[in-house]
Amino acid sequence: MRSVFRSVIVTFALTTCLFLAVGVSAQDEGLVARWSFDEMAGRITRDGVSGTEDKVEGFIKYVPGVLGTGLRFDGYTTAVVREGKKAPKLKGAFTVTAWIALNTYPWNLAPVVDHEMDQQVGYFFGVDPLGHVALQVGVDRVWHSLITTAQLPLKKWAHIVGVFDSNQGLTVFIDGKEAGRLAVKGDLSPLAETWYGQDDLLIGRVRQPTLPVPSERDNPKYAILYSLDGILDEVKIYDRSLRQDEVEKAYRSASPPAGEVLPWPVLPSGPAGQGKFGAYFTTLKYEDVWDRPRRIGPDSDVVVRFDQSPIRLVFWQGTNYIPAWVTENNKWYTDEFLETWGPGCPDGGDCEPMSDKQSRYSHVRILESNDARAVVHWRYALSEVENYKGAHADSMGWFDWADEYWTVYPDGIAVRKQVLTSTDPSKPHEWQESIVINGPGQRPEDNINLNAVTLANMNGETATYSWPQKTTRDFDFPVGPQTMDRPDGPNIQVVNMKSDWKPFEVVPPTHSRIEVYKWEKSFYTFECWNHWPLSQIVSSGRPCVAADRASHSSLSHIYWDPYETAENMQSKLLMDGLTTKPAAELLPLAKSWLTPAKIDVVGGSFRSEGYDPAQRAYVLTRAASGKPAALELTLAASKEAPIVNPAIVVKNWGDDGARLRIDGKPVPWGKEFRYGHVQRLEGTNLVVWIRKESTASVKISLASESQ
Repeated sequence: MRSVFRSVIVTFALTTCLFLAVGVSAQDEGLVARWSFDEMAGRITRDGVSGTEDKVEGFIKYVPGVLGTGLRFDGYTTAVVREGKKAPKLKGAFTVTAWIALNTYPWNLAPVVDHEMDQQVGYFFGVDPLGHVALQVGVDRVWHSLITTAQLPLKKWAHIVGVFDSNQGLTVFIDGKEAGRLAVKGDLSPLAETWYGQDDLLIGRVRQPTLPVPSERDNPKYAILYSLDGILDEVKIYDRSLRQDEVEKAYRSASPPAGEVLPWPVLPSGPAGQGKFGAYFTTLKYEDVWDRPRRIGPDSDVVVRFDQSPIRLVFWQGTNYIPAWVTENNKWYTDEFLETWGPGCPDGGDCEPMSDKQSRYSHVRILESNDARAVVHWRYALSEVENYKGAHADSMGWFDWADEYWTVYPDGIAVRKQVLTSTDPSKPHEWQESIVINGPGQRPEDNINLNAVTLANMNGETATYSWPQKTTRDFDFPVGPQTMDRPDGPNIQVVNMKSDWKPFEVVPPTHSRIEVYKWEKSFYTFECWNHWPLSQIVSSGRPCVAADRASHSSLSHIYWDPYETAENMQSKLLMDGLTTKPAAELLPLAKSWLTPAKIDVVGGSFRSEGYDPAQRAYVLTRAASGKPAALELTLAASKEAPIVNPAIVVKNWGDDGARLRIDGKPVPWGKEFRYGHVQRLEGTNLVVWIRKESTASVKISLASESQ
């Protein structure tokens, strides 16, 4: 009885296996290759049909897929490579299917499967830079291309299928539905075996460097290597053309995770909200596929926080350390950097820190950070984007370098001293550009009000400039203002971002002017480029084609006179920050910096060195030795020379603290009064910051805490 029972079990098992084998065979008739990416680790992925082991190159990460795991491609390096001699030999018909979740659209056409050469023979199935699905086939050595009008979603799974039949032509399906058809008759022109891997089958990465799209606006024109940025799973090749009902069945038989399976990364700026004032070293993380290849150590970034406002000033490697003000709702803005262009640049384009993709030259350090102020030094070279060569190089190889000193106070206002060291500072250099940084998924219109820029002059006159809302998706010039000719002599600007705190700038009024940024094509209301920030492609001018990547939009340029000029050196000063005030109400602040109240020091223990606009501070030196006597001074404020949150630097004060009286009344340490110490080789300096606005004279007394 027991032996009979065993015979039944064995017979049932054999019958079941045979049934399953017949079922699988019927379902996958003609299947010649399948990559399921279920290895979970390692640089080998196995073809489930032939058992062939294929190399996985570049970045490797296995993530949840449609079935089991999928392979995460990083947008630059990831590829699966099948030796050409082991690739499926296709003839009169074939089908390629895949599940794909795009993180961003590719820089140009990017393959799901590429087994072609010179767009003459073989086939290509992939995605174009606008997210359309492309099937291209060499038929009787003529290249035929079918590109869908339907656009794949970002972050979500989609099922894509490309079918070729020698009698019917090319057909593309998306999520089980026909998305495009091209009638062609003729046989597939296959690849012949070639040398040096030129006939390899590639999954996910381009075969050779390719210009980004739109190439007519890309500057400079450097072809780049790149891959898909997203997840692939269940890539299959059939040596026959699947029928529509089979495609629909394949789509419906899977149950991919719904919704977004890839997150929208957020530009990192440290903890949100208010925090203890000061400059902090930190390491800001973006997303793993971008962070992983970086060659930057810990504490590589700097964030300045404020305890009286929910804003930040960020020096981050993702922007090549180009400083950015971050608003209360995480909108980013920068006043650019020093830039030069033309014959002085090795590539004939432009030389700037945007081009220093790997931060080979650009670095940042904290010079001061105390309760009264922070001083951050940013140093960078004006280099070109391909070979990191610098501008205006001399016979010894020295080229243009810049040092920027950011002196920041608790009121969220900074003075930026830019110092250019150049073989010839008289050559054209740009010192400022009003740039809004858009995070992934953001259009410029999401961050900038249509009434984008307000200008003011020292008479309190203002004018606001608007960009009409673009209603089409044409790639054309934005219809913004042609000039910024009002008011006369503007030297104050407010950028009207969609935030409570808005960026502002003040420059000296002599010969100042502000000009609109224009003459660049865009798909959006404002100009938009995504070669910076974050992008690692060799480009300094790639326009946005979608709101998929971090990008930037430029609005205006400010021009003003130098602060210092010497042999091989020139410097300029700019006040900037974030404010909740309209442009006209910034006039007292501007006057307090440009025409500061005169200082009168009582007694001989301290000597005034006057007002230093580069520090936004009155500077004094203690002349006597021993314990410091009380410092008595008067700031002769008036309507034309007001005081707004003055700072006082007392050299050689010593390590003792300070007590403050204003007009004879004590002011406790806290929101209205701060001090800090700066250790120097020559002695210890005292830095005092006072929250005080006045158009009348103010008497200030600073005494040592030990007195």
